[in-house]
Amino acid sequence: MRAAIYARMSTDKQSTDSPADQIARCREFAAARGWGVVESLVVSEAGVSGASRHNRPGLLGLFERIADWDVLLCWDSSRLARDSEDLGWIRNRLRAHRRTGYEVSTGLDLFNVGAKVLGVMAEEYLVKLRADTQRGLRGRAERGLATGGTPYGYRTEPVALDEHGRAVESAGYRLVVHEAEAAVVRRIFDLYLGGAGLREIAHRLNAEGVPTPRARALRDRRPSWAPTATREMLRNPIYRGERIFNRSEWIKDHETGRRRRFERPESEWVREEQPDLAIISGETFDAVQAETRRRGNRYLRTEDGRRLAGPLPGCGHQRPARHVLSGLLECGECGGGFHATNGAERYGCGWHRGRGPVVCSNTLTVARSALEERIFGAIRERILVPDAVAYAVERALSHVRSELAESVTADTTHGARLAEIEEELALLHRVAGRTGREWQVRALVAELEAERQRLTAKPAAARSEIDLEAWRPTIEARVLEMRAAFEGSADARLDAFRALLGDRRMRVFPDPERRFRVEGLFELSLEMADARAAQGHRASAVCGSGGTLWHR
Repeated sequence: MRAAIYARMSTDKQSTDSPADQIARCREFAAARGWGVVESLVVSEAGVSGASRHNRPGLLGLFERIADWDVLLCWDSSRLARDSEDLGWIRNRLRAHRRTGYEVSTGLDLFNVGAKVLGVMAEEYLVKLRADTQRGLRGRAERGLATGGTPYGYRTEPVALDEHGRAVESAGYRLVVHEAEAAVVRRIFDLYLGGAGLREIAHRLNAEGVPTPRARALRDRRPSWAPTATREMLRNPIYRGERIFNRSEWIKDHETGRRRRFERPESEWVREEQPDLAIISGETFDAVQAETRRRGNRYLRTEDGRRLAGPLPGCGHQRPARHVLSGLLECGECGGGFHATNGAERYGCGWHRGRGPVVCSNTLTVARSALEERIFGAIRERILVPDAVAYAVERALSHVRSELAESVTADTTHGARLAEIEEELALLHRVAGRTGREWQVRALVAELEAERQRLTAKPAAARSEIDLEAWRPTIEARVLEMRAAFEGSADARLDAFRALLGDRRMRVFPDPERRFRVEGLFELSLEMADARAAQGHRASAVCGSGGTLWHR
């Protein structure tokens, strides 16, 4: 029996050696039954939640290589998943490929009724953990303590210090006014009441180099003030000394792993008056809200307050309608959104327009018709063409053949070193067994096992030869399907774009010869059954624009 091992450590407070300990117990379980552990299939994922399988490449990788093992070992089923749907998916995959799995902690196989009950308990643990966390945060809010993110204009300080001057974590932290940032907050409120718009305020702050709110992960982009940030600050009642907790909740989508914010009913909000946190007066705050409503009244709204497509006659600019390229473009210079402006007839850099030339100097604007014509033309004539896709697949298969040749060479070259590693491991285990000092050799054993895993690992894709001609019917059908989508409605084209782009966006650059150019990586996924399908493999090729491609 060939055994694979999966270990996981969540984000809760566990020993940093937890995955290593899980793997050690799984090895003992396998050894006691005479099973051989496949070293390249010993997977450890640390700091990863078990709430969804979709954010765990290690676990998914094991099931992509299900043909290479017979039994899956884990410390307990909660290491595999804390979601009943994911556990069901794992059991279905095992059943479909006539594999099995065991919980080492109980000795139960994953199809046992007892293991299924433990899986339900693991899922309920997440529910209880979420409720306990919410209860603790609410208690902190009611005691006037910090509960999470610190708003701009404030900092946190410990409520109590020990005899060494260190924070007593159990006592919590409280918000206090950060005077330098508070001055910026007051200025934003004054500028708005003085008639400045959100965009004008952001431009001024960026031009003057005013420090921004906490920098977020922006793909290496420079942090800067945005109109949306100033708008949210003008709405936040904390600046007048009123804290609101439990106003919203974040729910993670199980399929995508992304979190979405949902507003809670106002009856569930926890309001706390804290005058010591006031940065502006109540009168100033109320005046800003009144001014916001006055400016907003220029727009037509539904009965529930949602803004319609355009303003009242003679008030402001038309809001751009949503088009097929909306949300799919970014500025090639700064990485900000490249979206519709001037009534949706032209596209331009949103950061240049919203944050100012200091943040992005790209003044390029492109007529929507020209932008769509160039992008759609390239897709029709250069990408969604059977011969072009076939060429990309052939390139991918060539890459696979090279990997296969390299892996054969590596097997010959690494054989001697692998034999040495086995001898060294055996010696270390004998020393540890005789002296009882396993902990002293643990680091050396881990280092040798990691080296062995690197030497024995082979690209899963480079396992067999694939005939390009067998792909041609799939290629032609997929290309025709995508071309039909691009000739359909705006919604169909948008769906097709998203299928090709994934989570990426196309980048628009100024170009001295053609005025502008668009760069983007398009992936056209192809799937087919081949000789490896019976062994649990799925072959797929991805073709990308600009010659970027790979095989999985």
